[in-house]
Amino acid sequence: MIFNKSSLSWRLLKHFLLIGGGVFSLIAIMLYLMSINFANLAVEKSMFGMAEDIQSSLVFDEHNQLVYHPDQVAEVWGYDALYNNLGFRITDIDSGQVILRSYTNPKVATILDAMPDILPEGYSKSINENGSRTDMYRIVFQLKEQLLAVDLARKDLVGELANEAVKPALSFVSALTMGAAFLVFVSVTLVSIRSLIRPVNNVTSQLLQIKPNQLDKRLSTEDVPTEILPLVLGLNDAMERVEQGFEEQKRFVANAAHELRTPLAILSTRVELTQIPPEVEPALMADIKYMSRVIEQLLDLSRAQNQAGFAHSLVDLKEIGKDVCMLLGPLSVTHKKELSLDADNMPCEIMGDKGALIILTKNLLENALKYADRNASVQLIIEQKRISVKDSGPGISDDDRVKLFERFWRKEQSALTGSGLGLSIVSEIAHAHNAEIEVICKNDLGGATFRVDFT
Repeated sequence: MIFNKSSLSWRLLKHFLLIGGGVFSLIAIMLYLMSINFANLAVEKSMFGMAEDIQSSLVFDEHNQLVYHPDQVAEVWGYDALYNNLGFRITDIDSGQVILRSYTNPKVATILDAMPDILPEGYSKSINENGSRTDMYRIVFQLKEQLLAVDLARKDLVGELANEAVKPALSFVSALTMGAAFLVFVSVTLVSIRSLIRPVNNVTSQLLQIKPNQLDKRLSTEDVPTEILPLVLGLNDAMERVEQGFEEQKRFVANAAHELRTPLAILSTRVELTQIPPEVEPALMADIKYMSRVIEQLLDLSRAQNQAGFAHSLVDLKEIGKDVCMLLGPLSVTHKKELSLDADNMPCEIMGDKGALIILTKNLLENALKYADRNASVQLIIEQKRISVKDSGPGISDDDRVKLFERFWRKEQSALTGSGLGLSIVSEIAHAHNAEIEVICKNDLGGATFRVDFT
């Protein structure tokens, strides 16, 4: 995944983090508020349970006197540990008289004396003059047809204990849980974004794999989300139109070249049979040969672009190198260049179209022979799955390098020494064979090197 300000991954991550951050912040606030009131909530629940246990421990004896058995309460609630902080009384609702009190411990007696005579049912609290708080709880019940109330009082020491001991632990556990949950959320977010972006990356990967000679390929619509399916279909339609336009262009070039061959042949014959002034005839024949050369190269370009016409078979690159060197031997003498063939001893066989590979090798050698300096050395090097043409000429500038394979481009546009199609044909043939072309502008001999690597 690539995260930058304009990427879809960054936008999704930003939205996920904003939403997740808001949700986790809300949860953190709720946990904080709950931790603040934890002591009160815990005390209220504990006092309710304590009051119920005290009620269940009350009985009337044979003299109809209310008796309290604290053993069960002590076992369940640890009453002995809370003895100095808790106190209760049993009140007769009808008469309003207190008929039973807890142990007459001075501290407990103080708590009970501070309680109002009538308490509301349930939990309540009061603030004493010294600022301390007393928590109270009342439950009303019936025992032997007598309506009684258990009034329970608690000093705030238990609340302080809860705040000092439980609240920090609760805060720590909450923070740890929230942190771990947020890390899990971020991890899940990254995995989710990667899963969401994967179809887009797949489409991009398919597009990058389509080469100039593979315009018939289309993007796969399998497992493509509905949201980006129109984009994929639009790209396929655009590629269909590009392919049709390219095919029409190829047919036009091929048809035009074929139609021009015959008139040029007739023109050449007529010039040869007609008495033309000697000072005009050489220039006129040179122009006709140049035009014929351009037409032949246009036909070669058309054939190179039409891969369906290639007959792939096992081809020996060393045999192609020998044939091309024999064919261009006279040209090297004409241009006063030294042409040599350096072939590897290992087998140099590939699957390809022999005629197309001969044209590729011939065009590379012709360029080197034409444009290298006088008496320069031109080497054709055949290796396993590689053809290299190396010369000791002036080399190639970086500015010219990017234009080498453009059609009809020549360094000297006014000169009629070439059509500017030779390297374009080389490029088309290389692409048709899934080969890569490497251009070294300055080699160890001072000139340029063209390498064609086959897979």
